[in-house]
Amino acid sequence: MIYSENDLYKAFALFEQGFDFYDVTNYFKKNNATIFDKQKIELIIDAVLSHYEITEKEFMSRSRLRHLVNARGMFYYLSRNLTKNSTVFIGKRVNRDHATVLNGYRVIKDLLELNLDNVKEDIDRITDIFNNYIEAKNEKKNDLIRDVCKVKS
Repeated sequence: MIYSENDLYKAFALFEQGFDFYDVTNYFKKNNATIFDKQKIELIIDAVLSHYEITEKEFMSRSRLRHLVNARGMFYYLSRNLTKNSTVFIGKRVNRDHATVLNGYRVIKDLLELNLDNVKEDIDRITDIFNNYIEAKNEKKNDLIRDVCKVKS
């Protein structure tokens, strides 16, 4: 779970009222304090860039090289499946329109159904990288809450 600045203030207030660290984190879990979709989009991009070993400049370019097109397609596919963002929002992030996002999504979906180009393995690897990023952010935020609220581990 990743916390906003307001969540940190809530956590601090709960600690002042006498709640311990586990009570506070359970409070946030129950109230669905989760990572924002915009942050998820950035983490998905980072995971795709890491997996395909490309730069953001290459990823954002208009190049039609196959590995870049596949990387953008993976981004569209994962963004549609892991976030609630619209195709317009997803496309704007990479300077594309919604139709391009839909087409790229359909291409990856078709490749996945036919199990071509090891698409399933790529999706699994990128999703693992994404989940590792989420875990790292969660640990960082939990450490920040501990520090702000002076909780003893």
